[in-house]
Order: sequence, then C-alpha cells, then structure tokens
Amino acid sequence: MEKLKLPRWLFPVLVIVLIAGVVAANRYLQPAKPPLSIICPNLQNGCHAQLGGHEITFGVQGELKVLSPFEVWVKAPEAKEVQASFAMKDMDMGFNLYTLRPDPQGGFRARVTLPVCVSGRRDWFMILDVDGQKISLPFVTEL
Repeated sequence: MEKLKLPRWLFPVLVIVLIAGVVAANRYLQPAKPPLSIICPNLQNGCHAQLGGHEITFGVQGELKVLSPFEVWVKAPEAKEVQASFAMKDMDMGFNLYTLRPDPQGGFRARVTLPVCVSGRRDWFMILDVDGQKISLPFVTEL
C-alpha cells in the first residue's frame, strides 16, 4: 500500500483556516447583548432614550388593549431599520415582530395588535430594535 504524500504548503493553509474559523466563531457567536431597559411612564405621551450615541423618541398612538390595533412610532435620526416585538416574562406569546416603515415626518411607524394572554395577564414588554440596538419597555394593557 502506497503512503499518501501531502504537499508541504497544505499544513500552513490548514492552520490559517483553523485560526480564521476560531476568530469568526468568537466574533459572531457571542451571546446577545441584553436590551437597554427603559421605564416610560406614559407611552401615549412618548419617551426619550439614548441609544448608540443618538437620542431617540418613541411612543404609541391609540389605546393599549389586546386585540385592538394601535400604532408604534419611533423617531431615530439616521436609523435604517426599526422593529418592535412584544413579549411577556416567562410566557411564550408567539411571533410578535413588526417592522416599522419610514413615515413622511422622518420617523418610523407600524400598526400592531397584541394577542390575548390565556392566563389573563396584561404585563408586556415592547422591545424596540433600532439598527441592532435594543430597548426593552415594560407596559400594561388596559382591560
């Protein structure tokens, strides 16, 4: 049986590929940074926060009720993509992700509807994602 002979240059190439793989995995497989938690006393009046060196303003229009559409708005200068998702602590509320669209006033808006929680809970978190940076806002829906 003939012995397999590999070219000399193959070993350094394999080492470089292995190192590049470790660097890429370390960079891209980091645990997600937790969202910045903000208390907004009244989402209908709007609130402000610092995110990534920029001040953003956000809020809602309409009544915060389940199964009743309301509008989420965000003013984030220079933002390219804004999304809002909704969750409850320790409760799976399904897929509730909305992409906010640019509006004529230079902000972003989306019409959203919250599902009913079968346990009757009304405590929610709205997670705003502005170009990959997240803010978590607790709020309570009306009856």
